[in-house]
Amino acid sequence: MNINIRDIITLDGTNKYVVASKVLYEEINYYYLINVNNLKDILFCYEDNSELVELDNNELITKLLPLFYKEIRNILNEYKES
Repeated sequence: MNINIRDIITLDGTNKYVVASKVLYEEINYYYLINVNNLKDILFCYEDNSELVELDNNELITKLLPLFYKEIRNILNEYKES
């Protein structure tokens, strides 16, 4: 799969999400997704055989949150510098 930060993807055929952050952790790509129509609707997903699967492991999400934040911060710093 070739999904990048700022891409908009459609899930369930109707819900559109923007990729807010993406990290590679233990050889798996994880995504932080935000619904474009409802900013309170967020999903954490991972790639599994070319599919996005919703992550329901709170312990893993807690480990990933600082990594997602770091990636977002790096992108924002790039904007500041340009």
